[in-house]
Amino acid sequence: MPSFIGWVPTPDERIENFFDLAPLSSSDVVYDLGSGDGRLLFAALEKGAGRAVGVELDPERVKLAREEAKSKGLEDRVTFLEADVMDINLADASVVLCYMSSKASEALKPKLEAELKPGTRVVMESFSVPGWKPIQTTTGTDMGFCGYIEFYLYIMPPESTE
Repeated sequence: MPSFIGWVPTPDERIENFFDLAPLSSSDVVYDLGSGDGRLLFAALEKGAGRAVGVELDPERVKLAREEAKSKGLEDRVTFLEADVMDINLADASVVLCYMSSKASEALKPKLEAELKPGTRVVMESFSVPGWKPIQTTTGTDMGFCGYIEFYLYIMPPESTE
């Protein structure tokens, strides 16, 4: 998948919104598609996830995330893949976190529908998945743009809006 959005790190004040929508347990395997520096995955592990996988195109961000995992002693629980999301099998995920444009979400939609197991939770920041009806939404703060950001929770298979 081409890069539809440059790296935009999730501000600390928005991280909690992901986990308010998708509380975690030790049986959860959390994937972050476009994981950047790994901050969401480190938070997921702190919130109780059993394992975490980051998928990131930028080799420098992957390197930094791996170094941070090692410094935190988490390298046995988190993996960072330098790869295109479209080339990774997502079947192990029980929770998927994303911040992608609507165009990227639309391109990713058939892959999510084909690979994610029933009951897998998908949390999207800012952009909904076209044609999917969210189970729940929440609003997070955005200090720089319009004051708020929407988060969307979907549970596979998602209900269609079409």
